[in-house]
Amino acid sequence: MPSSVRYRSLPFALILSFLISGGCGKFPTSLVELTRLRAEIVEEYGEKEVNVNLHNSRSLSVTFINSPLNTKSPEQRAKRAQQTAGFVNQRYSSINQIESIWVYFVRTQTRYIFVHYSEGLGEFGFDKNGRPLNLYQEGVPAGNSETGLIPMATYSPKLKQTEVMITRLQLEGDLDNGLALAPHFTVPGDATGVKRSSSFPQSVTFDFASYSEKSMFPGETRITVLADGKAVFETSEQFSTSQLPNFRFTAFLKLEIPYPAFRRMTLGKKLTLRLGDREYQLTAEQLQALREMTTYVRD
Repeated sequence: MPSSVRYRSLPFALILSFLISGGCGKFPTSLVELTRLRAEIVEEYGEKEVNVNLHNSRSLSVTFINSPLNTKSPEQRAKRAQQTAGFVNQRYSSINQIESIWVYFVRTQTRYIFVHYSEGLGEFGFDKNGRPLNLYQEGVPAGNSETGLIPMATYSPKLKQTEVMITRLQLEGDLDNGLALAPHFTVPGDATGVKRSSSFPQSVTFDFASYSEKSMFPGETRITVLADGKAVFETSEQFSTSQLPNFRFTAFLKLEIPYPAFRRMTLGKKLTLRLGDREYQLTAEQLQALREMTTYVRD
């Protein structure tokens, strides 16, 4: 992701109007909720230039304009973004109706009275629970890195279950323009360390996320998973697509794959994902990472 994006913009008053009102559904309820959330964020962080917007009723964005953090390190902005996503998760009353939270840091200035410029200093994506959408986060290992391909298992004493996940499998492109996959599942009990779960998960969730200049998956998308050329899972799904304030597109899909089908996926020598007219063959390392996820479940 580029650390700085410059573009000549419309008059800033129009941008503010768009960010506050554009894409807000269910008027006036949504507007009331967004206005209240903005006031709480302003009070929480002591910054007055904050915009809160709802895009296609699915993606909520918070934009800090001319924030003091603009002169600080990217790590400090990332920390504020994480805190803000958690704050939104706790305070936004319609949180269950959205799919993602985006936090932006923008520097603006006016030149020659009527010409306004904006500079993006960071954008951070999270799911509605405040967990990073790792495709976009700075400092997250690339999809073909050794660290990014190691399955992680985290036990929650409160929920009495273990979540097994891979941070990101990069299927196409890179952090700025591409498609990534984050597979995960939960099993009852503590399956970390030398322990293994005696129960199979009902399904494995494939979280797809794309970030691109053009919408990658418009309309209903046919999805086929092939192990050694043989289809082991097929379905048709609709990606959730939004156009962000920087005029780029995001697309998300949460796909549930039955665990038996997932096991068949990992047994072959080659694994291919077909999404519409796009085809992705996983690397040997990516396929091995999926196999290692199954080791947390006792055969």
